[in-house]
Amino acid sequence: MIVEPAVAGDVPEIVALEDAFDTPWSEESWRAELDGDDRLVLAARRRSDGVLIGAASFRVVDDVAELNRIVVAPQQRRLGLARVMLVAGMQWAIGKGAARMLLEVDHANEAAIALYRGYGFRQIASRPDYYGPGADALILERGLEGVDADSVGMWDMEGADE
Repeated sequence: MIVEPAVAGDVPEIVALEDAFDTPWSEESWRAELDGDDRLVLAARRRSDGVLIGAASFRVVDDVAELNRIVVAPQQRRLGLARVMLVAGMQWAIGKGAARMLLEVDHANEAAIALYRGYGFRQIASRPDYYGPGADALILERGLEGVDADSVGMWDMEGADE
């Protein structure tokens, strides 16, 4: 796979990935991410054909980074793609001077919670009904010191191109 900064022409493909989510982001939201200051939007593509299979959005404000969104095509999930984008975003955030990263995740999204906890995120708060009645958001945090490919097991992805 190839993970690189997204461009405006990627937005329709990114929005198409949102169809698999209960609370999809709009085209306007993704365009705002691409146009915003101190933001990184990543596009993940299959190396073989260039098809966009994932995207992620990050932002840095002062010394705090935020993971705003990760979307992965349903047939590409559980292959490590979200992890690759997460680590790339953390490394970008460190380069921007961030000392920690925050994110919000639906309390019922067990796969995402397991991913984030597996990479050092811990719950620091929650937001009741954030995603709707009974759908709380967990706020997770991770310090960014010591983040590199070795520290988060990135090399497990080697060879996982498709």
